Amino acid sequence: MRVLVTGSSGFVGGAIARHLHALGIEVFGLSRRRSCFLPPGIRQVQADLGSMHFVEEVLAGLPSCEAIVHAAAERSLAPDTESLSLTNCLGTQRMTALARAWPSRLFLFISGLPVIGSPRELPVTEEHPVSPPTFYHATKLFGEHLVALNSGAGVLGASFRLTAPIGPTMPRNRLLSILIERALANDQIVLHGTGERRQDYVDVKDVSQAVERWLVHPAGGVLNIASGRSVSNLELASACIRCLGSSSRVTLSGKPDPDDAVVWEVSIAKAETVLGYRPGVLLEDSIREIAGAMAGGQALS
Repeated sequence: MRVLVTGSSGFVGGAIARHLHALGIEVFGLSRRRSCFLPPGIRQVQADLGSMHFVEEVLAGLPSCEAIVHAAAERSLAPDTESLSLTNCLGTQRMTALARAWPSRLFLFISGLPVIGSPRELPVTEEHPVSPPTFYHATKLFGEHLVALNSGAGVLGASFRLTAPIGPTMPRNRLLSILIERALANDQIVLHGTGERRQDYVDVKDVSQAVERWLVHPAGGVLNIASGRSVSNLELASACIRCLGSSSRVTLSGKPDPDDAVVWEVSIAKAETVLGYRPGVLLEDSIREIAGAMAGGQALS
């Protein structure tokens, strides 16, 4: 099988590309810039999803791929950022056009569970009402709709809603990265509110395994991809200290956390049933691997 992975220079797309390549799949990585984290066996293609001639350029420069994993996205939260619409909306539309032009048999869109807004029903299933909290999340929901509309004509489309992806090359500005950095330095860890906000952290290895399962057992529609384990900020900080043998202490700032009452308890029953998805990476193992990568300067900025 030949697979095109977009956003291959990014955190999630890069992990997926490396995983599929390790399985012996012929992988093409498409992004705006080359990545030093991809092995030589992955052919990297530089292209801009917002370019007017994107589809023609890719058709001229690449052989047809049976499957497309679309992980590329502009992540700005500023509503006036034009590249949000160009990359996430128009870019996804161009990717679906590319899938039909090749034609590709399978199209997988990497979305995010925050398209629902704050959880109102627990556990959060794929049927939870959607209410994107930012323009960025609205573009992700738009992408999900495009994929659904594109399904048919020989192309099977699906959207993976990820919770909070973690892994060794994750950006340094994420909460877990900050907690690990402070624990490694034996610095004090300060949390706002009560520290009871709960999140589901899914390792990109498990995300990649889900992609692998989907390529083998493709299914349409939306699928939650999570670890199935809800962890509070306080528990997360304590886990970092414990796993890294740190002398850091956790204290509360006394300042409110507007998300204190937010609980991300996510159902992965559909992915388990449809794909045979079984998350297998323990949070503690993720923490140790991320810490090792950070010490070696491998985290993304």
